[in-house]
Amino acid sequence: MADTKFDSDSLPNEVVSTAASELSNLSPTQFENALTQALPLPDIMFGGAVLVFVIMFHAFWIRIITGSFLKRSTALRSHGSLWRADLLFTLTVMMLLALHLAEVVVWSAALIFGDIIGEWSTAAYFAANCYTALGEPFSLPRAWRMVPPIIGMSGIFTFAWTASVLVNFVARYNDLRAHVLAGPPRSQDEHTVRP
Repeated sequence: MADTKFDSDSLPNEVVSTAASELSNLSPTQFENALTQALPLPDIMFGGAVLVFVIMFHAFWIRIITGSFLKRSTALRSHGSLWRADLLFTLTVMMLLALHLAEVVVWSAALIFGDIIGEWSTAAYFAANCYTALGEPFSLPRAWRMVPPIIGMSGIFTFAWTASVLVNFVARYNDLRAHVLAGPPRSQDEHTVRP
């Protein structure tokens, strides 16, 4: 197979001059726009920074909620009742719900202060839809098109984390209820029959 070599002399002069003039007319802003479209760094950096903040916020409050649940469930083992165990579990679930609502507010604030959405109610509606992975209720400007998927990723991460913690809470709650239903342990003297 013969090697073929590109020879610019074989091209018509007008093609070469047209290509050369088009290349010289490219400005740096056109190149930057093409790069920004291919790799939208501003919205990825903005969304990534808020995502990291939301995950750290979630970690902080999950630690507090878990510590509170463990401390109170241990106290209920010694002198608890079923209604107190039920109340503890209900309040824990309510705290987890409040945590996720607070994270929607964090995303709403980011959208407002990032000057992406102008109204709090619209920002909250948008953030809640994306955070729960329902989808975008409306489209953001093209420059911010990567933010909704990042909001969705943060919701998936935090919901998965909450679900894993909740599995542990349910197991401990069931153990606590079983312990309360069994009543206090009887001493050895109560089982001994005296003549």
